[in-house]
Amino acid sequence: MIPGLRAPKNLKIDFAPSTRQFQVWKQLQPECPECGGRVVQIQNGVDRNGNPTYTSVCEKCGNNNIPQIILCGGAAGGGKSYLGSCWLISTCLRWPDMRMVVARKTLKSLRESTWNTIQSVAKSWGLEEQVHFKINNLSGEMIFWNGSKIIMKEMAYSPSDPDYLRFGSSEFSGGFIDEVGEVDQRGVDVLFSRLRWKVAETTKVPKLLMSTNPCLGWVRDRFVLDENAEPVICRPNEMYIPFSVYDNPDKNFVNAYVSALYKISDPSVRERLLFGNWLYVDVNDAACYWKFDGAKHLKDGLRDDKYDPLKPLILSFDFNVAPYMSCLMAQIDYENKKVYILEEVRGLPENKENNTPKFAEKIKKKLLCMGHTGGIVVTGDPAGLSRTTTTEEGVNNYTILLSILSAPQLRARKKLLSKQPSQITRLEFVNNIFDGYQGWEILIDLKCRKLIEDLINQRKEMDGSKSKAKIMDSRLGIKYEKYGHFSDTLDYLLVLFLNEPWKKFNAGGTSGITTFNGTPIYGSFEY
Repeated sequence: MIPGLRAPKNLKIDFAPSTRQFQVWKQLQPECPECGGRVVQIQNGVDRNGNPTYTSVCEKCGNNNIPQIILCGGAAGGGKSYLGSCWLISTCLRWPDMRMVVARKTLKSLRESTWNTIQSVAKSWGLEEQVHFKINNLSGEMIFWNGSKIIMKEMAYSPSDPDYLRFGSSEFSGGFIDEVGEVDQRGVDVLFSRLRWKVAETTKVPKLLMSTNPCLGWVRDRFVLDENAEPVICRPNEMYIPFSVYDNPDKNFVNAYVSALYKISDPSVRERLLFGNWLYVDVNDAACYWKFDGAKHLKDGLRDDKYDPLKPLILSFDFNVAPYMSCLMAQIDYENKKVYILEEVRGLPENKENNTPKFAEKIKKKLLCMGHTGGIVVTGDPAGLSRTTTTEEGVNNYTILLSILSAPQLRARKKLLSKQPSQITRLEFVNNIFDGYQGWEILIDLKCRKLIEDLINQRKEMDGSKSKAKIMDSRLGIKYEKYGHFSDTLDYLLVLFLNEPWKKFNAGGTSGITTFNGTPIYGSFEY
């Protein structure tokens, strides 16, 4: 018991969840969500040191996929934050001496949103501050009479603490991360590893609830849609439960809020917040590509609709090995002034594809499976022409690419910029093309997810250049630029293959383009 506080008498909790909220609620209980049976730990093997390993199983029905990380994602106003607040408080009331954590990117946003909801729920249930609970604003804690507490935590990424050592020896009983799309995946994994306080005798397994509206990044990749925009099969003991605004049990709120959401003029924002559509993205006026507009430039199924195997395919490369090697596939309709960005291909380090030979083999296999016969043009970063200390004289990234892509049916040719154009100038040019310069239009397949992330998230520096901010990958042990790899390939492609608009944009200046043979690449493919 906490001095000065006392247990409530005749407490009446008014909690009537909707069907979807109750679905989540069942996953958060210590019993099996399938049958209500008791969850026990059974040995399922040994680790490499010979120590026994265990898994959680329902002793009644045998269910061994007991949820531990649950994502509630989708439309705004579905009652996700309210549900998380109810769970935190009810857990503290149910067991003494619990340490529940509520987290968001910053303490400021947490205090202004979720923390207010938690206090509101507590008071609506008849709990009185300074009688049944107290709040320590200095430490950021809500402390109940029985010793249980809800603790606020900030999860913003810090370059000085990339491994989230700030959580150190912390011990929590369970957690709720609101707006998890703002948070780094590493931070979520570290916080989950700290859910161990009194877990065995209460919730039986660690429970981490997360909420978000549709967003780009790791949350979508891990829980919702894979790189082909297909539904993800979640990892064992993880679950995604989609939410709609209509899953909020307060119907008066729903009617008023839906009316407000329908008044949003931006269709991508409306799709994301009203319908919970994960394929729509926001416009970012502070980004390098401020003229990119998802509603205007993204098209679902573009590759299936516009790809022509009988016409030349442009492959634009970026040779950074971390976080991946990049290749953008595109075709251009000069007659109708349209650029079709059809597909992105990544050379992933975990598959040992982030080297030119392996990546080229992957591209070659893909093109042959596609049955492409219209020829290919290889372009990209001019720095790929440089020889490194690991290659022989005359050998570089492009010679390796062409030697591997030399299948007769592919008819690979190289066409490059002689040097990289000014970054500021090319950014202005690409933004003008996005804005319809000289009648040109860019259409991008919705499955080009990393390119879309670059276009939205890469920031512009004060001098107008691209931000090259780096992050630390604790898995690879190296620093790399988080954004900008696929957007660079787009820059090279547009400057090179929209040569006439580029020259006019530069007021008659040189285009800096070099073709590596004296004849046209194809009779029907001259630039």
